[in-house]
Amino acid sequence: MEKVRLFDKTFKQFIPNARIEQAIDEVAARINRDNEGCTDIPVILCVLNGSMMFTSALMKRLKFTCELVSIKLASYAGTSSTGEVKEMMGFTSDITGRRVIVVEDIVDTGNTIVSLVQKLKDHHAREVKICTLLFKPESYDKDVKLDYVGLSIPNAFIVGYGLDYNEVGRNFEDIYVLDTEDTKMKYYVLFGPPGAGKGTQATAMVERYNLHHISTGNLLRKEIAAGTELGLKAKALIEDGRLVPDEVVEGMIESEFKTVKGVKGFLLDGFPRTIAQAEALDAMLARSGEEVTSVVSIMIPDQMIIDRISHRAAIEGRADDANVEIIKNRIETYHAQTEPEIAYYQKSGKYNEVDGVGTIEQVRDRIFALVDQF
Repeated sequence: MEKVRLFDKTFKQFIPNARIEQAIDEVAARINRDNEGCTDIPVILCVLNGSMMFTSALMKRLKFTCELVSIKLASYAGTSSTGEVKEMMGFTSDITGRRVIVVEDIVDTGNTIVSLVQKLKDHHAREVKICTLLFKPESYDKDVKLDYVGLSIPNAFIVGYGLDYNEVGRNFEDIYVLDTEDTKMKYYVLFGPPGAGKGTQATAMVERYNLHHISTGNLLRKEIAAGTELGLKAKALIEDGRLVPDEVVEGMIESEFKTVKGVKGFLLDGFPRTIAQAEALDAMLARSGEEVTSVVSIMIPDQMIIDRISHRAAIEGRADDANVEIIKNRIETYHAQTEPEIAYYQKSGKYNEVDGVGTIEQVRDRIFALVDQF
């Protein structure tokens, strides 16, 4: 079955174009029967942007004189309804005293329809009928009657034939449904030397892909502040001047995996730092049938690391970062720690490098182009 990829999601073919065209034929026939011999000029109200393709196909089939009017509303963000209907553009013509046939691409919760019907009443439309290509009866609990329905479908997220995912996918002639196999949790590991811009790019990744950012330093502080069993253990070790052992850090990370909800995945920053930690992470994920999705390594030349850290030190007044020998030692430590891990993840085909030279936006776009593949 044909599949398409839009940003971070995969969709599979759901309704072929031939079935869509048949449904439009049937809807148009019913509208034509209801308006046969009419002496007024009804308004066909296109709800932008989603119903553009449906409205265009429908208009070609209508046999009576009518006027095309548009309005633009928005109620979706990503794959979810916000529950709030915003008017992005008002009516493009006066509908006072007119008969109006609202043309929608899809009706699910019905929030848009209820809001639109009220707007039409406020603008003194004489009669309002609702026409929709697609209808999700499981989601609809409103009292507004739907007069013309092309196809009833299950409560699933779809794209194509005017419907979008974050404004893309409208141009497909078939309709595609979200591939449920694509909902598997994602686990990304972020590598990068000091000065590579990991913090900035991590924030962008978190926002775009709805990830939970796990930084080991922040995680330790969080657990200690919350007074958890692991946090108290870590606090005691730190106060004694000892390093927090791997098993404590691993326990905190596994707790995050189990307790954080409402995200599409996790972005690990600062862990794993050794082969032993990488193996522990694999074992941790395997216990729940998961695995590392990809390692994203932001690469910049050593001289650029020195230049960036020195520049930052000059701005922030950090004496240690102004010492070139200290910076070089940090670089050597980074290479010594990460190179064995790079080889480890290369064996499993999960290691991916991103050129970190360029503007923040250029590097971000390279990262997005890589992560979009997963």
